[in-house]
Amino acid sequence: MNGEIVGGASASDYLPPPVVRVISLGLIRHPERDAIFVTEYVDPGRDELIHRPAGGGIEFGETSEQALRREFREEFGTEIEVGARLAVIENIFVFNGRPGHEFAVVHEARFTDPAMHERGPFPVLDAPGDVAGWRPRTGSDLPRLVPEEIAGLL
Repeated sequence: MNGEIVGGASASDYLPPPVVRVISLGLIRHPERDAIFVTEYVDPGRDELIHRPAGGGIEFGETSEQALRREFREEFGTEIEVGARLAVIENIFVFNGRPGHEFAVVHEARFTDPAMHERGPFPVLDAPGDVAGWRPRTGSDLPRLVPEEIAGLL
């Protein structure tokens, strides 16, 4: 599949915390194909495969750009360049049967290592069983992309 995600990842044991989280997500477009880089999760509460741009929580005293760079180092062992902030999305959701509430700061980003455009799927180093890779930007049989507002940024 030339680096696209195939198959399902193992179910994540993530439970949304009972507080509002602030996260940073990187919208990385493939430079040659009509694809974006996403992390693949299984929501065990719904037995549903979902895709989300890679990223994670912003720590106290950290900018969204710093958090995004740190998350890509921790999750994939790679560096990225962080570009313009595209949006701040309020996301109220249910995952693993539990309600969640987060604000996602979405940035354009790109890999500094061109080899990241050719390989995949990639294991998520700090979440065994989860994978990431290149997903076609559009298609009728793709897993749901979350937060839903990401589709409007493509």
